[in-house]
Amino acid sequence: MHNHSLFEFVGQFSSELFELACRIENQLLDQPLASLIQARLYSEQLVKIISKEEGIEDIYPLKHSERIHKLYRQNAVEEDIYLKLEWIRKKGNKAAHDIKEVNITDVLQVHKFLFEISVWYMQVYVSYDFEAPIYKLPIKTAQETNPLGAKDLDVLIKPYVDQTMQKMDEMWLEVQRQLEAIKEEKKRVQTEASILEAVNPQQSEIAATEEKDLPPFQDTPKVLGVKQYELNEEDKMTISEEMAILYSIFKRNNFNFKKETSKATEFKSIKNGEVLYLLTNKEISIVLNPNTVENNLNFKSNGKYHSTALKQFPKKLNKGQTPINYGYSFKFKTEVELDAFLKSLNDILI
Repeated sequence: MHNHSLFEFVGQFSSELFELACRIENQLLDQPLASLIQARLYSEQLVKIISKEEGIEDIYPLKHSERIHKLYRQNAVEEDIYLKLEWIRKKGNKAAHDIKEVNITDVLQVHKFLFEISVWYMQVYVSYDFEAPIYKLPIKTAQETNPLGAKDLDVLIKPYVDQTMQKMDEMWLEVQRQLEAIKEEKKRVQTEASILEAVNPQQSEIAATEEKDLPPFQDTPKVLGVKQYELNEEDKMTISEEMAILYSIFKRNNFNFKKETSKATEFKSIKNGEVLYLLTNKEISIVLNPNTVENNLNFKSNGKYHSTALKQFPKKLNKGQTPINYGYSFKFKTEVELDAFLKSLNDILI
């Protein structure tokens, strides 16, 4: 059943999704209605994985559409991925509630979209240098079960695989209109945040992000030569003592907390607006904007670092097919070294 599946690479991050992808492939044409419904389930489970990776799950469960919208609003997924996820969601919902005959071209397009979304996830979250297999429909399986006959299937597939997105159906246009509305909302929020920052920089720290703030802190006696944060009693399990010390170092050097994901925490300088990231590693590691490092010979980094968590940094192709955010990493043996680096960074960027 699983021999030579186009989705074989999916098994590297989810055996359940790989099994589901194989079922979709095996019934692609003889059970198109079921294929659309299961494709919607596949995309829902993958979106949950992405949401968990990005650390944006709310304390209450989100609907599938809410997760997709939130991931796009917070720049975790690009426009093309958003469009494909939404189109699959809508097609799957329609198939689940409408017993009318399914358009076979919808099933073929869903298969292609699932493949492209899976490749994107693989390159962004699993392996940046992953080389995707060449896309193709499961012709052999489809020919064995296709009610039209192998010859007619070839005639059907060839022009459709080459079809551009501009020729999609009304539902695709609906998703595009929905995307434009979200983009306008994002622009409005960003404009309001910019105005607020000009009037009151401290309040803008709250307005600029939808992420939850860290719990309130109070300064306590110095530890290792820097201030330490003390958590409120009910929030003591939120971050470790070691992380609280690191956060205090950033605060002492005028870097305000912005937001955090499972991969990194974003800080922004209140002096010059410089953004940097503290990585969630055992060793103390931060990542600077590539433009900052490449334009200053004083920086000696440990090399480039690629991650979707670096949302404010530019993107570039690494070894995969999908551009990804990147920066330059710097590692420190002690908190004191980090403190000294941040002080020098402020001096350099004045």
